[in-house]
Amino acid sequence: TRAVTLVPVSIIYLFNSSCGPFADPRIRRAANLALDRQTLIDTVVAGAARPLTGFVSPAHFGVPVASGGLERDLAEAKRLLAEAGHADGLRIEVDYPTRLPDEAEALTVAVERQLSQIGISFHVHRHNDREAYAHGVRLKQVRDMCVFDSSPLSTFRVLAEKIDARARGSWWLGYQNSKVEGLVDEGRRTTSDTARGSIYENAYRLLQQDPPWLYLYNPLRITGLAGDHPDWRIRPDAVLDVTALPGFGQEGKLS
Repeated sequence: TRAVTLVPVSIIYLFNSSCGPFADPRIRRAANLALDRQTLIDTVVAGAARPLTGFVSPAHFGVPVASGGLERDLAEAKRLLAEAGHADGLRIEVDYPTRLPDEAEALTVAVERQLSQIGISFHVHRHNDREAYAHGVRLKQVRDMCVFDSSPLSTFRVLAEKIDARARGSWWLGYQNSKVEGLVDEGRRTTSDTARGSIYENAYRLLQQDPPWLYLYNPLRITGLAGDHPDWRIRPDAVLDVTALPGFGQEGKLS
């Protein structure tokens, strides 16, 4: 038995929206519009991912069924960059770790190659100590943008802890959007799953128009089982539910 599962962890670059070029929403959107995510996936992770076009994965609650909206548009990206005062190009400072994600170095090379088509170039800073790197991000000691991930499976947690400027959470880096914050509050007050899902869908669309991060991809995980195990399942977080597997001492045990 073989299953391919989308992992809801989102691979992204966090923008420093508190100062520097990415304080301007036009530059944040221009960078997102400049990406060919499928080419990134094919080049960096040999196709083992799916494009991410919003602040959470398609497995998250409240994500639109048709979640397109950030298709590559180099002409619009260049226009936004010029409107923001960078018609002659923009050089940014980029941080990346050597692991988690392990492809961060190759990813940074590939992303720069694509963004260079609208005039954005990188000055990169490599970090060998992943734990210290994470602490630096948490303390908001970052440059213009940095490779990171977003792992909570709760749509509300991502909104409240990473995007809402009023909370100033550990992984919030200066982003502010009062319309999104209004939807966060509305979601808090809404007990109907259907109604709350619509609220989060609206937030998703707003965060495509005004992205807090550079959205990249969600990894894929392949799970293989020997034999026939009709009760096995993958949890929503893409982890195998071992409680549904037969015991090793039973007939039909795993080989």
